[in-house]
Amino acid sequence: MPRITVVTTVTTTFDVPEGVTITQVRHLALQDLNEMDELTNSVSDYQDRAINRVYHGAADGIRLSVEHAISEGVQPLNPA
Repeated sequence: MPRITVVTTVTTTFDVPEGVTITQVRHLALQDLNEMDELTNSVSDYQDRAINRVYHGAADGIRLSVEHAISEGVQPLNPA
Protein backbone atom coordinates (compact mmCIF):
# COMPACT_ATOMS: atom_id res chain seq x y z
CA MET A 1 0.00 0.00 0.00
CA PRO A 2 1.44 3.45 -0.86
CA ARG A 3 2.14 5.94 1.91
CA ILE A 4 1.61 9.69 1.99
CA THR A 5 2.63 12.19 4.64
CA VAL A 6 0.53 15.16 5.73
CA VAL A 7 2.44 18.07 7.28
CA THR A 8 0.67 20.90 9.07
CA THR A 9 2.99 23.73 10.05
CA VAL A 10 2.11 26.49 12.50
CA THR A 11 4.71 29.24 12.83
CA THR A 12 4.27 32.26 15.08
CA THR A 13 6.67 35.19 15.25
CA PHE A 14 6.66 37.42 18.33
CA ASP A 15 8.05 40.87 19.06
CA VAL A 16 9.45 40.50 22.58
CA PRO A 17 11.10 42.87 25.07
CA GLU A 18 14.85 42.83 25.61
CA GLY A 19 16.39 41.16 28.64
CA VAL A 20 15.73 37.44 28.29
CA THR A 21 18.17 35.25 26.36
CA ILE A 22 16.99 32.75 23.77
CA THR A 23 18.33 29.98 26.01
CA GLN A 24 16.12 31.20 28.88
CA VAL A 25 13.10 31.43 26.57
CA ARG A 26 13.66 27.89 25.33
CA HIS A 27 14.10 26.57 28.86
CA LEU A 28 10.90 28.21 30.10
CA ALA A 29 8.60 27.88 27.08
CA LEU A 30 9.41 24.47 25.58
CA GLN A 31 8.03 22.72 28.68
CA ASP A 32 4.65 24.36 28.09
CA LEU A 33 4.69 23.57 24.37
CA ASN A 34 5.37 19.91 25.10
CA GLU A 35 2.18 19.75 27.18
CA MET A 36 -0.08 20.50 24.21
CA ASP A 37 -1.36 16.92 23.85
CA GLU A 38 -4.99 17.94 23.45
CA LEU A 39 -4.21 20.37 20.63
CA THR A 40 -1.87 17.89 18.96
CA ASN A 41 -4.65 15.30 19.01
CA SER A 42 -7.01 17.84 17.47
CA VAL A 43 -4.65 18.54 14.55
CA SER A 44 -4.10 14.82 14.06
CA ASP A 45 -7.87 14.24 14.03
CA TYR A 46 -8.35 16.92 11.35
CA GLN A 47 -5.62 15.39 9.21
CA ASP A 48 -7.14 11.94 9.62
CA ARG A 49 -10.59 13.21 8.72
CA ALA A 50 -9.32 15.03 5.60
CA ILE A 51 -7.37 12.06 4.25
CA ASN A 52 -10.12 9.57 5.04
CA ARG A 53 -12.59 11.74 3.15
CA VAL A 54 -10.42 11.25 0.07
CA TYR A 55 -9.96 7.52 0.63
CA HIS A 56 -13.51 6.87 1.87
CA GLY A 57 -12.34 5.78 5.31
CA ALA A 58 -9.68 3.36 4.08
CA ALA A 59 -6.60 5.32 5.26
CA ASP A 60 -4.86 4.30 8.48
CA GLY A 61 -2.63 6.75 10.34
CA ILE A 62 0.57 4.92 11.26
CA ARG A 63 2.84 7.59 12.72
CA LEU A 64 2.59 11.04 14.29
CA SER A 65 5.46 13.29 15.23
CA VAL A 66 5.49 16.73 16.83
CA GLU A 67 8.43 19.10 16.84
CA HIS A 68 8.73 22.34 18.79
CA ALA A 69 11.50 24.84 18.12
CA ILE A 70 12.17 28.34 19.37
CA SER A 71 14.65 30.33 17.30
CA GLU A 72 15.86 33.90 17.08
CA GLY A 73 14.93 36.19 14.23
CA VAL A 74 12.23 35.83 11.62
CA GLN A 75 11.97 32.45 9.94
CA PRO A 76 10.56 32.04 6.42
CA LEU A 77 6.93 30.99 6.38
CA ASN A 78 7.54 28.38 3.70
CA PRO A 79 11.18 27.29 3.94
CA ALA A 80 10.85 24.78 1.09
